[in-house]
Amino acid sequence: MRQALRRSILQAVLPLSVLASAVALLAAAGPRASPLQLAAQQPIEQADRQLRQQGWQPDGAPQLDSFDRELSGNELSSLSSCSGTGAGFCRYDYQRGRQHLEVITVPGRDGDGLVHHWRLGDHTASKP
Repeated sequence: MRQALRRSILQAVLPLSVLASAVALLAAAGPRASPLQLAAQQPIEQADRQLRQQGWQPDGAPQLDSFDRELSGNELSSLSSCSGTGAGFCRYDYQRGRQHLEVITVPGRDGDGLVHHWRLGDHTASKP
Protein backbone atom coordinates (compact mmCIF):
# COMPACT_ATOMS: atom_id res chain seq x y z
CA MET A 1 0.00 0.00 0.00
CA ARG A 2 2.79 2.44 0.93
CA GLN A 3 4.67 1.59 -2.25
CA ALA A 4 1.57 2.31 -4.35
CA LEU A 5 1.15 5.65 -2.55
CA ARG A 6 4.81 6.56 -3.20
CA ARG A 7 4.45 5.63 -6.85
CA SER A 8 1.35 7.80 -7.28
CA ILE A 9 3.07 10.74 -5.54
CA LEU A 10 6.10 10.37 -7.83
CA GLN A 11 3.85 10.19 -10.87
CA ALA A 12 2.20 13.45 -9.81
CA VAL A 13 5.38 15.28 -8.78
CA LEU A 14 7.70 14.26 -11.62
CA PRO A 15 5.75 16.01 -14.43
CA LEU A 16 5.52 19.15 -12.28
CA SER A 17 9.28 19.20 -11.70
CA VAL A 18 9.93 18.74 -15.42
CA LEU A 19 7.54 21.59 -16.18
CA ALA A 20 9.21 23.81 -13.55
CA SER A 21 12.62 23.07 -15.08
CA ALA A 22 11.38 23.96 -18.56
CA VAL A 23 9.91 27.25 -17.31
CA ALA A 24 13.18 28.07 -15.54
CA LEU A 25 15.16 27.40 -18.74
CA LEU A 26 12.87 29.65 -20.78
CA ALA A 27 13.14 32.42 -18.20
CA ALA A 28 16.93 32.14 -18.15
CA ALA A 29 17.06 32.42 -21.94
CA GLY A 30 15.96 36.05 -21.69
CA PRO A 31 13.13 37.87 -23.38
CA ARG A 32 11.68 36.21 -26.43
CA ALA A 33 12.23 37.90 -29.74
CA SER A 34 9.09 39.55 -30.98
CA PRO A 35 7.63 38.09 -34.15
CA LEU A 36 8.51 39.69 -37.44
CA GLN A 37 5.89 42.24 -38.43
CA LEU A 38 6.16 43.40 -42.02
CA ALA A 39 3.58 43.94 -44.72
CA ALA A 40 3.84 44.10 -48.48
CA GLN A 41 3.43 47.66 -49.82
CA GLN A 42 4.47 49.10 -46.44
CA PRO A 43 6.77 52.15 -46.75
CA ILE A 44 10.36 51.15 -45.92
CA GLU A 45 10.73 54.00 -43.42
CA GLN A 46 7.76 52.65 -41.45
CA ALA A 47 9.07 49.08 -41.72
CA ASP A 48 12.50 50.26 -40.52
CA ARG A 49 10.98 51.88 -37.40
CA GLN A 50 8.99 48.73 -36.62
CA LEU A 51 11.98 46.46 -37.13
CA ARG A 52 14.15 48.56 -34.84
CA GLN A 53 11.42 48.44 -32.17
CA GLN A 54 11.48 44.64 -32.55
CA GLY A 55 15.23 44.57 -31.85
CA TRP A 56 16.53 44.40 -35.43
CA GLN A 57 19.74 46.33 -36.11
CA PRO A 58 20.72 47.78 -39.51
CA ASP A 59 23.33 45.67 -41.29
CA GLY A 60 23.63 47.61 -44.53
CA ALA A 61 26.65 48.49 -46.65
CA PRO A 62 28.56 51.34 -44.96
CA GLN A 63 30.32 52.52 -48.15
CA LEU A 64 27.39 52.87 -50.52
CA ASP A 65 27.64 54.69 -53.80
CA SER A 66 25.67 57.95 -53.81
CA PHE A 67 23.77 56.54 -56.82
CA ASP A 68 22.28 53.82 -54.57
CA ARG A 69 21.26 56.46 -52.01
CA GLU A 70 19.65 58.52 -54.74
CA LEU A 71 17.73 55.50 -56.07
CA SER A 72 16.51 54.53 -52.60
CA GLY A 73 15.27 58.04 -51.79
CA ASN A 74 16.27 57.72 -48.12
CA GLU A 75 19.23 57.70 -45.73
CA LEU A 76 18.45 54.43 -43.91
CA SER A 77 21.63 52.75 -42.64
CA SER A 78 20.15 49.33 -43.48
CA LEU A 79 20.40 50.00 -47.24
CA SER A 80 22.75 47.54 -48.96
CA SER A 81 22.15 48.12 -52.67
CA CYS A 82 19.73 49.19 -55.38
CA SER A 83 19.38 48.00 -58.96
CA GLY A 84 19.89 50.76 -61.47
CA THR A 85 17.68 49.17 -64.11
CA GLY A 86 14.37 47.39 -64.34
CA ALA A 87 11.91 47.62 -61.46
CA GLY A 88 14.30 49.56 -59.21
CA PHE A 89 14.59 47.01 -56.42
CA CYS A 90 16.52 48.05 -53.29
CA ARG A 91 17.76 45.70 -50.57
CA TYR A 92 17.88 46.52 -46.87
CA ASP A 93 19.71 44.22 -44.43
CA TYR A 94 19.09 43.75 -40.72
CA GLN A 95 20.42 41.45 -38.04
CA ARG A 96 19.09 40.34 -34.66
CA GLY A 97 21.23 37.87 -32.78
CA ARG A 98 22.03 35.08 -35.22
CA GLN A 99 19.17 36.01 -37.55
CA HIS A 100 19.62 37.91 -40.79
CA LEU A 101 16.76 39.69 -42.56
CA GLU A 102 16.71 40.99 -46.14
CA VAL A 103 13.93 43.39 -47.07
CA ILE A 104 13.43 44.10 -50.77
CA THR A 105 11.58 47.23 -51.89
CA VAL A 106 10.25 48.66 -55.14
CA PRO A 107 9.56 52.33 -55.82
CA GLY A 108 6.06 53.54 -55.02
CA ARG A 109 4.15 56.20 -56.96
CA ASP A 110 5.90 58.97 -55.03
CA GLY A 111 9.32 57.34 -55.46
CA ASP A 112 9.43 56.12 -51.86
CA GLY A 113 10.42 52.50 -51.27
CA LEU A 114 7.60 50.03 -50.60
CA VAL A 115 8.25 46.59 -49.13
CA HIS A 116 7.98 43.99 -51.88
CA HIS A 117 9.16 40.88 -50.02
CA TRP A 118 11.57 39.74 -47.32
CA ARG A 119 13.67 36.74 -46.39
CA LEU A 120 14.83 35.52 -43.00
CA GLY A 121 18.00 33.52 -42.62
CA ASP A 122 20.75 32.51 -40.21
CA HIS A 123 23.40 35.21 -39.74
CA THR A 124 26.14 32.57 -39.56
CA ALA A 125 25.71 32.04 -43.29
CA SER A 126 27.43 34.66 -45.43
CA LYS A 127 25.34 37.56 -46.65
CA PRO A 128 24.29 37.14 -50.28
